[in-house]
Amino acid sequence: MIFQTITNQDLPEIKCVLINHGNNDSSVGASSSNPMATESREDLACALRPEGAETIYEAATVQVDVAASITLQVLVSAPGNTSCLWVFKHSYLNCQPHFDLQNRGVFSMVILKMTETQAGEYRLLIQSAATNYTVLFTVSIRNTLLYTLRKPYFRKMENQDALVCISESVPEPTVEWVFCDSQSDRYDVRTALVTFSNIVDITLCKGESPAVVTKEESVLHELFGTDIRCCARNELGRECTKLFTIDLNQTPQTTPPQLFLKVGEPLWIRCKAIHVNHGFGLSWELENKALEEGSYFEMSTYSTNRTMIRILFAFVSSVGRNDTGYYTCSSSEHPSKSALVTILEKGFINVSKSNEDYEIDQYEEFCFSVRFKAYPQIRCTWTFSRKSFPCEQSGLDDGYSISKFCNHKHQPGQYIFHAENDDAQFTKEFTLNIRRKPQVLAEASASQASCSSDGYPIPSWTWKKCSDKSPNCTEEITEGIWNKKANKKVFGQWISSSTLNMSEAIKGFLVKCCAYNALGTSCETILLSSPGPFPSIQDNISFYATIGLCLPFIAVLTMLICHKYKKQFRYESQLQMVQVSGSLDNEYFYVDFREYEYDLKWEFPRENLEFGKNRMFRLFPSCGKILSECSLTHTCLAGKVLGSGAFGKVMNATAYGISKTGVSIQVAVKMLKEKADSSEREALMSELKMMTHLGSHENIVNLLGACTLSGPIYLIFEYCCYGDLLNYLRSKREKFHRTWTEIFKEHNFTSLHFGKNEDQFYFTDEIEYENQKRLEEEEDLNVLTFEDLLCFAYQVAKGMEFLEFKSCLHRDLAARNVLVTHGKVAKIADFGLARDIMSDSNYVIRGNARLPVKWMAPESLFEGIYTIKSDVWSYGILLWEIFSLGVNPYPGIPADANFYKLIQSGFKMDQPFYATEEIYFIMQSCWAFDSRKRPSFPNLTSFLGCQLADAEEAMYQNMDGRVSERPSVYQNRRPYSREVDLGLPSPQVHTEDS
Repeated sequence: MIFQTITNQDLPEIKCVLINHGNNDSSVGASSSNPMATESREDLACALRPEGAETIYEAATVQVDVAASITLQVLVSAPGNTSCLWVFKHSYLNCQPHFDLQNRGVFSMVILKMTETQAGEYRLLIQSAATNYTVLFTVSIRNTLLYTLRKPYFRKMENQDALVCISESVPEPTVEWVFCDSQSDRYDVRTALVTFSNIVDITLCKGESPAVVTKEESVLHELFGTDIRCCARNELGRECTKLFTIDLNQTPQTTPPQLFLKVGEPLWIRCKAIHVNHGFGLSWELENKALEEGSYFEMSTYSTNRTMIRILFAFVSSVGRNDTGYYTCSSSEHPSKSALVTILEKGFINVSKSNEDYEIDQYEEFCFSVRFKAYPQIRCTWTFSRKSFPCEQSGLDDGYSISKFCNHKHQPGQYIFHAENDDAQFTKEFTLNIRRKPQVLAEASASQASCSSDGYPIPSWTWKKCSDKSPNCTEEITEGIWNKKANKKVFGQWISSSTLNMSEAIKGFLVKCCAYNALGTSCETILLSSPGPFPSIQDNISFYATIGLCLPFIAVLTMLICHKYKKQFRYESQLQMVQVSGSLDNEYFYVDFREYEYDLKWEFPRENLEFGKNRMFRLFPSCGKILSECSLTHTCLAGKVLGSGAFGKVMNATAYGISKTGVSIQVAVKMLKEKADSSEREALMSELKMMTHLGSHENIVNLLGACTLSGPIYLIFEYCCYGDLLNYLRSKREKFHRTWTEIFKEHNFTSLHFGKNEDQFYFTDEIEYENQKRLEEEEDLNVLTFEDLLCFAYQVAKGMEFLEFKSCLHRDLAARNVLVTHGKVAKIADFGLARDIMSDSNYVIRGNARLPVKWMAPESLFEGIYTIKSDVWSYGILLWEIFSLGVNPYPGIPADANFYKLIQSGFKMDQPFYATEEIYFIMQSCWAFDSRKRPSFPNLTSFLGCQLADAEEAMYQNMDGRVSERPSVYQNRRPYSREVDLGLPSPQVHTEDS
């Protein structure tokens, strides 16, 4: 074992600061970099605790006024690479460090509108390269006795038949009387501010009289309603007291109702009865003994149907343990009823403590639920993956309450229910497993092949040998297999693996590993290479001696190659704005944005950008259970990498307030690799400036903001949930229908009407059209039609029309560079920074660069000329990809010298399987060798608009045999002209009449 001693010299210099924003306005942002003008800063004097094995810094206790907004901040000198996590009670909160002007690491926790539930211990866990340490804050509310929200209580108004509801809360509360009509089961809430001499009329449920709120007490004169509650609310929350009622006219419950009170609280019970005999009476008994005189009073009134309504109140101003027992209300005309009153020294929470595991299907409706009994009322939260969700409670007839959580979005993992009141707290854990077919990943080394899968239930494994390197794999392999026991990852996924040790019998053969469970089977095929014989010892000595002599030369050569590679493969954006300098296509130059000023209105607070949660390491005891898969030396980043290349990457993130204050959205963030040089940073800034000048369009992946100050450069773009168009088309091949008529025939229905719920639709005789809703609901059907392919082609043409208008070239237009999001909206993207062209077979070495040769126009391929008309050629290739459902262009033809000869000879691909003659004509027009004969993008947009209209019209004719006058599904998003001129001879199949 190795023990490491941490000295004070190894520890960084830490400063703890309290920022008091001095404003109760909720508009205070969650950013310490944008403080209010009235904010104050206080040094909390962090000190190192001398005792204990953990390294803990403790700040001075923070005292905060109720409803104040504060920031807890830690400044760390020379932080280097760090990861962090805030911990409060049972929640793990986001930590996003940034750097200040003095290059110190800044870790902030913002608390808006302080409440009692937000008081407590906050821990900041920090992992650095040198050591790990914790910073501890204790936050309390100043003048706790003055800032309270107490449960309202009742008392009788002297000399009047009225009930007074009293609230003794600070800050000033608002009082609400809540009434219910038993027949409609509808609650009616009316509010009155509790201020001196303020009188407000309150309208009750139907059939009830108005109440009056006056001065500092809410007075209710009408006490014959079915359900009456009094609620008080202020900045701390809301507390309610129900007027406990026994109704002798209602059917008795199997178990007497139960009322809980704590010692010193007031007791009020209302016994209500109605009868035609006006002379009936009511009485109260406690454990078979009549209540003392003065502890009850009676009220009566006549109802509209000439019956008598009597109410008998039992009350105790301050209960003690002797007031516990069964309170029984008796009547000469009704059966007696009882209620159990239990007086407690302190509150409680009763609930089943056992943890619960659930298994559900991917689309199964399911809700977690906790059934509990508690007093006083609980405050609760649901937590998943360190995010907290609202907790709703509803009462049950048996005295219990229930809280349900349905917003799990079928994400497997551990869900936590936490409840607390003034006297008790409770935590219950749930595990959710999602049943799904296994997905297999395979890899091979010189001595073995390994496969892993994350399906659930835990899959079993089989290995098979394939004959003669063909995919026909039937011979089962039984020896040399080692199956690793399944491990459960952080987010609930079960990972199992199987390894095949290489033997002479399988060397050089294809083998197939298959994982299977009750939901299906998934396989991967691996070619096992046949290594040569092992060298002898003498050979090894000679080999290493040679390597030793050559090593200096190899090092120098490697440096030269790397330098040359950096010069050849300098990063620049695919999108380039051009300035035309002459009348010819090749008389242009790229606009240099390096000298342009960056508009700071695009700057977005770095701390409001969240790349998933930074998971801490297992050496933090409180995190080890949750974060068991994290290594001891690297930060585990939960943000998903959407693309990665030689110069940078694009990551999924959450941006808080980038589109609207208080609203978070998913975004894609483009960034450079960690060791980017100045020229690459300059290129990324040039791309940012170009995007700000470009503007936005529905069919472009739009820039939303950027982070350029005090840290690495981040470009924040729209996030497209369905990924790139190429893989989207390939994934939908089995779901493709050439027409909606095929779908109708498949279901044997005549016409289609969509329901409001996701994945719900039904068929009727009448079609209703709501443009955007229908588009989204067609998407939910999980089908792909010819109409969708036209729509994708149209949207890309619209996006390129916009780029053409802005004098912007794309230079790599392909289905892999088009993204798809909700509503089947296509958006043109730029993946130049985040595509690994070294391993992408679509990019072929041509001269000193790797180029997408199968998408390039002849003038770009042979002369290095890029124009908007060369983008038109690429668009024709993209059309071929769309209408082949993602087949690689020029199938079966390698990108070699023969391919270049074919292009020069005028070779064009055949018509793809799903294209019409009209669409194929468009492709051929785009592939005109003379760039001047290619159509413009406005021409293409108009033509495809007509194609969409024709397809829609044909759909209606097929559905009901006639063309009805219905609004176009595309009229809001796809304006088009019926008169189209591509500037080319029209094909026979598309005349003006057609």
